[in-house]
Amino acid sequence: MQVTYTRCFQRTLREAVTYCGPAAGGQRRATVVIRPAAPDTGIRFVCCDALGGPRTLPVRIEYLGTDGASATLECPSGVGVCAVGPLLAGLAACGIDNAEISVDGPEAVLPDDGAAALVDALCNAGAEAQARPLRVIKIERVIDVNDGHRRAMLRPSTVPHAAISLDACDESAGHYWLAVGLGEEPLRRELLGSKHDRDDRLTGSEPLRRSLLECVGYLAAAGAPIVGHFLAQNPDHELMRTLVRALPGQQGSWSLVEVAALAI
Repeated sequence: MQVTYTRCFQRTLREAVTYCGPAAGGQRRATVVIRPAAPDTGIRFVCCDALGGPRTLPVRIEYLGTDGASATLECPSGVGVCAVGPLLAGLAACGIDNAEISVDGPEAVLPDDGAAALVDALCNAGAEAQARPLRVIKIERVIDVNDGHRRAMLRPSTVPHAAISLDACDESAGHYWLAVGLGEEPLRRELLGSKHDRDDRLTGSEPLRRSLLECVGYLAAAGAPIVGHFLAQNPDHELMRTLVRALPGQQGSWSLVEVAALAI
């Protein structure tokens, strides 16, 4: 099956992005600085408040933590960052493969206006192509996890795509559905759309977009863009950790390949 993607080279930011956002439930402010990084660096956090000085924490599957309230990265030394999902999703939407993210607290906060403001800031900084080929994870066979009424899977597809279903709080309302391309441009449009949806609480867009952010953030922990069809029913943090952690043990179900620049 031919892998389809929009570019064939890795990218980083053209210039650094700095912003402040609410942390600890709005009780304090935190600062995030996202800097360009060399090819093959991947995404990594620098925990500036770690004991003994700044510590580096790469975004890797083996560092996914067990916090049930957010996507968390933890390393054996005890350094950790929580709530990384939306920030990683924003970087994925802007096609940033290599970046260093400095945080001055335990949370990877978003700007005051949320994911849309992050995407705006990243787009304003610009992306720079690097002289190193882009590698993607190509799904070859179905990877399926579930825990009863929750289910998530990755299926083979020539283009990255997602479909998410959430049960409505009001049983009479049935389900909310979101189908979206996970290529960079359609994902960016979806995240920027949160600035314009005035009735999203009524239509279900708000919980669906929040779920999309978290799911894309977890998938980013795989270390490369995933070319496949992601489907999820009522996904939560535990389910997404289980899905992503299943990847290393199912190497026959995916392959790491270089791609040619083809339009999605």
